[in-house]
Amino acid sequence: MSIQKNIAQVLRKTGNAACLNKADSLENESKSPLVLQLRSLNLNASDIIAIANILEQEKNNSNAIVTSISFSYNQQIGDAGAAALANALAPSIREIGLVDCGIGDQGGKAMLDWMQAAPHLQMICMEQNNFSKGMKIEFQEFRKEHPRILVVI
Repeated sequence: MSIQKNIAQVLRKTGNAACLNKADSLENESKSPLVLQLRSLNLNASDIIAIANILEQEKNNSNAIVTSISFSYNQQIGDAGAAALANALAPSIREIGLVDCGIGDQGGKAMLDWMQAAPHLQMICMEQNNFSKGMKIEFQEFRKEHPRILVVI
């Protein structure tokens, strides 16, 4: 089964209308590399963990290359969801959106650790989260050390 169909199954389990519509569109997509736009679907940490498990399983599958992924405006992702994603994201990711996802320092640190080892990352947007001043400074330091990567905090 394709990565899109597996993610569509997770979205269907939520039962919410936005997720059901997105599941339909994902099941009809077959292009690769993949751009996964999962914004504003009212996903929570357990939904993200289920999706992260799918991404982890497909991480090294050359037929399921994900280059861009956005979970922005899913305010209940939190630290647990961000940490699960950080552990599951493939090295092929170039762009990631996690705007207004209820992420604090623990999830921010997990994403920062992933960013350090992401060879193709070009852009990450994580503004409107719950980062401390210290965490924001760590992201700013990363931005200085990696000027080719657009980091929006």
